[in-house]
Amino acid sequence: MSYADVRAQIDTLLPRFAGERRLVALEAWASAQFIIAYLAALKAGQPVALLPPGKADLRDAFHKDFQPALSFSMQAGRWTMVEHGTRLGAEMHRDLALMLATSGSEGRPRWVRLSRANIEANAASIVTYLGLTSSDRLPHTLPLHYSYGLSTLNSHLAAGGSLAFCGESVADPDFLRTAASLGSTGLSGVPFTYELLERLAFRSRMWPGLRYMTVAGGRLSPDLVKLYDVALRRHGGCFFAMYGQTEATARMAYLPPELVRTHADCIGIAIPGGHLRIRDEAGCSITGVGEKGELVYRGPNVMMGYATRREDLARGAELAELATGDIATQTTEGLFRLEGRASRFSKIAGIRVGHEAIEWALRSKGISCAVTGSDESIAVHVEGSAGNVIPALAADAAGMPLRFVRLQTHQELPRLPSGKIDYKALEKAAPPSAPSSAKDLIQDFQAAFYPKKVSAGDSFESLEGDSLAYVQTSLAVENRLGFLPENWEQIPIGQLEKQRSSLPAAESRRTSKVESHLFLRAAAILLIVVHHATLWPIPGGAAVLMMMVGYGFARFHSEQLFSGRVGAFLLPMFRNLLPYFVIVAGFTVVWEKLPWASALLIGNLGFADPGDHTMLPFQFWFVEAYVQICLMTALSFSVPAVQRLAAKHPFEVALGVLLFAFALRYAVPLVYDIGNRKIFFPTYVLWLVALGWCAYFVDSTARRAALLLTAALLCPFAAYTGGNWQGSWTLYMLQLSVLFILVLVPSLRLPRFSIPAVTLISAGSYHIYLFHRIVPESLGLDTRGLFGIFASVVIGLVTGIGAMSLQRLIFARLGSTVAMNRRLVANRAAGPLIGSDDRPILNE
Repeated sequence: MSYADVRAQIDTLLPRFAGERRLVALEAWASAQFIIAYLAALKAGQPVALLPPGKADLRDAFHKDFQPALSFSMQAGRWTMVEHGTRLGAEMHRDLALMLATSGSEGRPRWVRLSRANIEANAASIVTYLGLTSSDRLPHTLPLHYSYGLSTLNSHLAAGGSLAFCGESVADPDFLRTAASLGSTGLSGVPFTYELLERLAFRSRMWPGLRYMTVAGGRLSPDLVKLYDVALRRHGGCFFAMYGQTEATARMAYLPPELVRTHADCIGIAIPGGHLRIRDEAGCSITGVGEKGELVYRGPNVMMGYATRREDLARGAELAELATGDIATQTTEGLFRLEGRASRFSKIAGIRVGHEAIEWALRSKGISCAVTGSDESIAVHVEGSAGNVIPALAADAAGMPLRFVRLQTHQELPRLPSGKIDYKALEKAAPPSAPSSAKDLIQDFQAAFYPKKVSAGDSFESLEGDSLAYVQTSLAVENRLGFLPENWEQIPIGQLEKQRSSLPAAESRRTSKVESHLFLRAAAILLIVVHHATLWPIPGGAAVLMMMVGYGFARFHSEQLFSGRVGAFLLPMFRNLLPYFVIVAGFTVVWEKLPWASALLIGNLGFADPGDHTMLPFQFWFVEAYVQICLMTALSFSVPAVQRLAAKHPFEVALGVLLFAFALRYAVPLVYDIGNRKIFFPTYVLWLVALGWCAYFVDSTARRAALLLTAALLCPFAAYTGGNWQGSWTLYMLQLSVLFILVLVPSLRLPRFSIPAVTLISAGSYHIYLFHRIVPESLGLDTRGLFGIFASVVIGLVTGIGAMSLQRLIFARLGSTVAMNRRLVANRAAGPLIGSDDRPILNE
């Protein structure tokens, strides 16, 4: 695309950003559409927050904290702009132009507030010291929501240069070939990028037009800096080692190429227009050569300040200079050298130990690692299997006793989108003293969330769990830890494992609390199993589960629906269909005929009959209605207007849907009459789903009263019009009782010995529903006596729980296999890692 093409598309999009100042949330996908939207928003004077693409948890947190008026994101493969109706014009400072995320305490993102002057000053500095011109073309290698990646875009645009999209990673087979064929003149990366380039022997594959390379985002080995400098000089090019932080828009320092050969271990000098100094703990400048202190930067690219909530956007510039948090020294030539992070030190046995110093000592021996620690011990993290010599080498490098060093192995070291080591994730990982338990807990989560990839840094909330996954994982956590921690859904899996030994004081009590929705789910499935075994007039269990479906939609999926992420909402549905299709396959084998209506999930619509084997027995109507309601919900929330209205008034909208769905219950049979089988139709039970949704969103006495009063009118009416007999009144009065418990009693106290049974049955409720009649009917159990009833119920429960356990085991194994295959594929692509003596130290 030419600059004229880009300008024309910006002008086309500009009217959508026009008007009062509004905050724009923009997902930074690597595409021309993103760049055009980014430039159009800036040109319109609108503050822009760049969000990582596809990161639903961070996007949802940003919307919750800052409530942007506009969002521009990829939905169903298409770029979509959504207006949220939020007005922040009076609350945003006039200088605010850009927001970028950076890490904060406990892993919570902090947002850096940048002005247009910050952006332009930094881009101009980079253009100056890199000598960029309109003939320069850079392959895209870095995430554009990352300050370094965005700076490559800004600087090349400022110089009139161009950006080339050659693939997702330099490790892609055709990336380097494409970059060369497109006439790329530069290449930028973080240290991890250069590790990949080394595995590809890139220094012997440089193309003639490559005139410069840059590295930032971490410290690259001085030896590697020198090697790339030498390789580029053969082509008449230059190598730039740079230093920066998001808080300084991007860059603060660079090492002039002519000094790389003699000072490859330095970050160099301040960028044009900037100033660096070193200060002591009292804040006074240190001028002595070799004296350590904190590096401080001053310049026009220093951020306005941080933001963690919407009110922060009204603040102006708050910093005259930036304390980097890095410890540095200065050379006799006036160059700055980093010695480590102020926060990456431990004081053990009276010895001040720098984590980075240990890393570099081990890397010099060919050992790729990351080091974390506290004032009690040091942890050395390595990938794959590792020799016992590593702790001794680390202890020797730190000059401390071996007993303070522990070794922790990982399939892969966690990395941030920028390619940097994710030290926060490493610190949250389970300690090596109990690796098997942590692995087991991860496998439990993997079984519940397959095919999603699960790691120790994930939590139930970040994995966007649904109601069934909630029951399964809460049971797993309680089994592993002996109790269920407060807000366990938000705690990373590795951190949960650390709480294994910290049982709460309530452990000694004879009773314990259980969430009411778990108890109700278990009670409902028990009622179904007993009802099917006896044909006693005790219906209502399936209706309760329908209400739990609506409650689960609201509790676990409302944020996905409000933001239009219907794909994420539907994923648990597809996961739940797998055991259902096992049932379909089983009946197909036995009947020697495919029950096509059930295979198409329309058996409940009256097109087929179990008698002629065109559908499964009627009891499986629940699964078909559940899928149809999921699709109806997803279709409704694909409409932006519905998303906005439901997000703004979730209870009121649900109450309206409840009344509409209750009317449909009676209206649809007037148009499409299938007799008594109307009870299996999705519109017949849709009102129960809406009832469960409403129950979750009651947050005031008035709404609670309105919902209970509405249900108190609808349920008796449904009982009366449903036949006005004992079973009908039992069914609908049960729903009213369940609603009262959901709304008024969030948790129940039960005898402690009963909790495992309740949670296990609740976790297996779906599988119990599917499989509980298979074995008793195959055995032809006589349920006219108490023994037969008891045996049928027990066998049904055991069969369902066994099916759930088998699926979880298969999913856990599949998850482990997929993770291992990813690792093997990466190793094959990269080749073996070579140690200092050129022997492979990591093999497949």
